[in-house]
Amino acid sequence: MRFTLDVAGFLDNSNVSGKGGMAFCLLLHSSTFLTIGFHGGTASLVVITLDRYWKIVHAVKHREYHRRWMVYAGVFLPWLNGIAAHLIPAISSTRIVNGMCVTPVFRTEVPYFQFCILH
Repeated sequence: MRFTLDVAGFLDNSNVSGKGGMAFCLLLHSSTFLTIGFHGGTASLVVITLDRYWKIVHAVKHREYHRRWMVYAGVFLPWLNGIAAHLIPAISSTRIVNGMCVTPVFRTEVPYFQFCILH
């Protein structure tokens, strides 16, 4: 959705203000929906993989210890992980300055030449 808005030029010269503008800035401009989906989807795959492993390899223990609330927790917790990993930091760091949305850029990669110098 953000890509489409960016291609259409909507994000370049949009003047945002107020609570609606802040919600737009937080959810669309900072790619919060996309990042929550990536975090939640990845964590969901991990939960499903662990559940299938437990059910196939340890079938007797699975029948003995598996409860219905574990299914609900396995569905809810990955999406809570996505919200906690991106939405909370985005809320605290996204601002509207002079009518423009300012979002943080988190760099997680280290340039190769810096890595070589450090090691």
